[in-house]
Amino acid sequence: MKLSPWSIEQKTYPLSDEFRLQKADKAEWGIFCSVYYSSEYNGFFKEQVYDFQLRRDPFWIYKGEDKVGGVVIEPNVLYLLFFIPPFNEEGMVLKILKNALIQWSDSSKPIIVYEILPEQADLFARAGFWPDEFRCRWMQRPTEAFTVDWDGELIVIEPKIRTENEDKKLIDQDEITKFFYECNIGRIDAVRRKQETVDSYISMIGSYPYLTNKVCLNASSLVYEKQTNKLVGACLVSLEGTFSAVYEIAVMPGFHGRGIATKMLKRALTGLKDHYPVLRLYVMQGNTAESVYYNLGFMPGPLEVQKFHLPHKMD
Repeated sequence: MKLSPWSIEQKTYPLSDEFRLQKADKAEWGIFCSVYYSSEYNGFFKEQVYDFQLRRDPFWIYKGEDKVGGVVIEPNVLYLLFFIPPFNEEGMVLKILKNALIQWSDSSKPIIVYEILPEQADLFARAGFWPDEFRCRWMQRPTEAFTVDWDGELIVIEPKIRTENEDKKLIDQDEITKFFYECNIGRIDAVRRKQETVDSYISMIGSYPYLTNKVCLNASSLVYEKQTNKLVGACLVSLEGTFSAVYEIAVMPGFHGRGIATKMLKRALTGLKDHYPVLRLYVMQGNTAESVYYNLGFMPGPLEVQKFHLPHKMD
């Protein structure tokens, strides 16, 4: 079926003779998503309404006049697909959504489905989506006030942002970008995510000022060696929806084993205590940092495939 072109202004998209997408009210859609997306996942987050930082619009999935599910979809992107019992034609709907993605998407760019939970992995695989080879999970712990004793050879400051016109940028952003690149190159996360060029870190750190606020900045850390004024540790705290989250954390090789990562996280938990109930972070299974998080009381959520994608050439 030939679909109407994608437009952010359009509210309804007929997908077939039976099925259509209908743009949803975000708050109402979030309530349904919090119930039907995944009981294990939503049980971990313990949220009344699914809290998502939507730069994109959610849609209801209708079969005739019956609301049977929901999804976030736009060209090249799909996530948070759920179905409302007793509907059981999930495979058919995903096949139709796949066809819509192919028609709407830029063929020069990958089509990505994000954060697929275990119970949906086979569904997407049968529909022809290819999974990444690694698994990730959210971890979280309550914020709490700690006394943090820093090595006298280290200086700890919070990152600062300057705004020019409407553009935001970290002060010393180039240095911070280079730091994260040098800390991560060759490590499990960078290799598996194919983040092995400095360009991926330029984009990642460049986005950070738009995803944080004053409280999160105050809870973040830049750790310098006093003698050389060299950046040796950094923890950037951002927002994930309305909750605080670790955006990126790293310690320079040669400074491991000194408890710097633990102290940065304790500093974050302390600074967030009166503002956010929990601190969250997203970690790849097999990352050695998992043990640091466990030892500091972070509890793991369900494992998920971070990305599925459609091959560029489809039959």
